[in-house]
Amino acid sequence: MSQIERIRSLMMITEQEQRPVTAPVNIDALITLILHVKDKSPEYFEDMIDYSDIDFTPRGYAGTTNKLGDLIEKNLRLFGLPKFDYIIEDFYGQFIWNNIELIRQGEKDKSKYIIPPLKKFLVTGEERYTVRKGDIYEHEIEAYSKEFIERLIESHEIMISDGRYIREEHGDSWDLEQEILEIEEIPGKADTPFGVNEQVNLDSYEAPFTSEDFVNYVNSEFDLDMLQIMRGVIDKRINELNTLLHMASRKEVKGFRK
Repeated sequence: MSQIERIRSLMMITEQEQRPVTAPVNIDALITLILHVKDKSPEYFEDMIDYSDIDFTPRGYAGTTNKLGDLIEKNLRLFGLPKFDYIIEDFYGQFIWNNIELIRQGEKDKSKYIIPPLKKFLVTGEERYTVRKGDIYEHEIEAYSKEFIERLIESHEIMISDGRYIREEHGDSWDLEQEILEIEEIPGKADTPFGVNEQVNLDSYEAPFTSEDFVNYVNSEFDLDMLQIMRGVIDKRINELNTLLHMASRKEVKGFRK
């Protein structure tokens, strides 16, 4: 086995031991990102009263500018976190709400954080709308001209519905409304495989950004706290690789084998 293969083998063991298996994203990276945003703008977390206050849409739930969503979205790719998607966005929001007190306190012990499980729900609702509906009939009428028949029908002296019913047809609909009548949790695990984080194959892993993107990001960043976080992550990775390289290149002294 070559040195590179030995290093990769050791790295896979390390990564698997550290990676959580109950979350769709890297929890360490998510917590680091959230605490970074909290240090810059603690008011966003202090003002949260319930889950509805956590909204990542561009304009926010109430139509106001969503600065919290902008701050988080700006740094997702840097931390290797997936972009907002309906279920990932829900995970981010529920994770924040489950751990709001820890976030407000700036807790750095990641073992204290609660990871929300993926659930399945049964939704009962009503869809109301206005629709153009028509009934098709055939009617045999004796007359000398079509124009006279048209005149009788337009004046309702002859009713189309007096004829033989054929079928019904539906046209355009409008004034669509949706109302949730009930949402209840279905016991058991959800079918969607977001609840288990698949092991990453480091041999084929591709970063979500190029080295040029990374350099440009660093050169455009003026936040010293963010740069310190990045340097800490890089220094830690360098130390890990140096340790693995030392272990891979270490020669065994057979005379001292036990």
